[in-house]
Amino acid sequence: MSTNPENVASTPLMTTKENQENVIVSPHGKTLIREDTILANIPGCALCGTVNFTCSAVKNQWSVLCWGRPSDKKYYFLLVLLASTLVLSLMGTIFFSLNNTINDAVLSNMVIRNNTLSYSLWRQPSVQPLMKVYLFNYTNWKDVKEGREKKLHVEEVGPYVYSQQIERVNVKFNDDKLSYQEKNYFRYLPEQSVGANFDKVFVPNLPLLGLVAKTKSMELNTFQQLTLESLLVSFAKNHEAFIELPVHRFLWGYDDTIIDTVKIFMRWRGEMKFNKFGLLATKNDTLSERLTINTGEWSKDKMNVLEGVEGEDHLPYWDSPYCNSIEATDGTIFPPVMLDKKSTLHVFYPNLCRRLPYIFDKDVEVGDIPLLRYKMPTNVFDDPSGNPDNQCYCQLDTGICPPKGVIDVSACTMGAPALVSFPHFHLGDPLLRENVSGLRPDPALHESHFDIHQTLGLTLYGKSSLQINVEVKNTPPFTSVGFLQKGTILPVAWLEMSVTELPESIRTLIYHGTYSTAAIQLVIRVICILSLIISALCLFTLIFGRRPKPCVSIHHKPELEKTQVSCS
Repeated sequence: MSTNPENVASTPLMTTKENQENVIVSPHGKTLIREDTILANIPGCALCGTVNFTCSAVKNQWSVLCWGRPSDKKYYFLLVLLASTLVLSLMGTIFFSLNNTINDAVLSNMVIRNNTLSYSLWRQPSVQPLMKVYLFNYTNWKDVKEGREKKLHVEEVGPYVYSQQIERVNVKFNDDKLSYQEKNYFRYLPEQSVGANFDKVFVPNLPLLGLVAKTKSMELNTFQQLTLESLLVSFAKNHEAFIELPVHRFLWGYDDTIIDTVKIFMRWRGEMKFNKFGLLATKNDTLSERLTINTGEWSKDKMNVLEGVEGEDHLPYWDSPYCNSIEATDGTIFPPVMLDKKSTLHVFYPNLCRRLPYIFDKDVEVGDIPLLRYKMPTNVFDDPSGNPDNQCYCQLDTGICPPKGVIDVSACTMGAPALVSFPHFHLGDPLLRENVSGLRPDPALHESHFDIHQTLGLTLYGKSSLQINVEVKNTPPFTSVGFLQKGTILPVAWLEMSVTELPESIRTLIYHGTYSTAAIQLVIRVICILSLIISALCLFTLIFGRRPKPCVSIHHKPELEKTQVSCS
């Protein structure tokens, strides 16, 4: 094999005696190894393939230029290096394409461990939900009682808005379990409310209606029963079925002679949980049941999943394991593995003594952050004919089920005839609105939903709207409630719990959890792919480009002819 020396001679050569060391130049993108052979008997071009070419016969003014090829040792080193890079790049590309490693690392830091940031945020959240309370003012109850009108009429007043601060107290860790109680503080926000908290409204006399319903179910001896019934007859003569109260007293507690009188009976049974009666008296500055959750320490798929209520792994109120199940969360955090759009989420409501289902509705975007919206199904409060799963929530002894659109929660209200529904009996049986006028259901206002971050499992926005009702269960001696038809369900108030704004610190955390982690994952994936492509090309070139190259000996004396020598 030979090479035209004129093509090589075009590269400037340093042939003076002062520059007798090896020089590397690269004409036409190839590596050119130059070795001056000024002294006789000095081997040159030792790198030209497998044949050594010695320049012992060449005089001082000759130079040797070699199109070089790496030695076997360097060749195999590069081969191993490029092959290793190729394999690692391929593994990295597959791994970071199929796994969300960065997000998994973020989730591992969300585990509720003691003395961590996630624990601090969980124990006293910086997010303060808003509670909006709408009351039903019975404007014509006296006319109905005196026979001038036949149907009760209500006017919705409010909302009266309160901010909620949650604190988890009495916390105890046990391996990957954590038990605690919740304490809530509500602060009135007059600037966001419609009306003042001292506004007066006519509302059902809940202590009287509750006691009337409970009298027959209380297990008392004969003397206690006769004493209580005589007291109730007296109460019925001096207490009306509806009373006028300031809003804040009706909600947070007021003195009532009925409650004061029956306290002794209720305390005998361990059922007295408050000093003053109020619709929300048991919510403010009081401790909830003791709950036990999974911290996710051993399994992130169980993080924040409820595992115990008052030390029991199921509820005692209903007729089947399904209705007594507590497999749910509190609605603030869901394990990301649960966020399958075809799966049903469950949220536990201690005040309802049951969990409620949520199903995927649609993808939404709030503040440039993509979220999953889950909402209560339309048949969640249906009777068993519309929702067979609700059969076990009917009365165990009688088998009687509430009308479509309401659920019985008397088990959570010390036996008082309380029922829960959507506001204004939305999606309920039309018969529920026959005895009361002024109700106007609105799907846009009266639905419940959560907006959940798919990667982190955090509930960022949403609202829960539920209505509190009382059922009339009058008996002949109680003439003060005799004008109300037995079985009438009276709407009392409806509450909207919502989160519409997040603190800046939480928004920053969510932003990085959404975009920064995704960007890091993408950058790592791109680097792996580029490394894979480059290492593959280099390896291909190294393997298939290994061929012997010629040597060219060039004499620089103008009076001598140029001579070509081939390595062969």
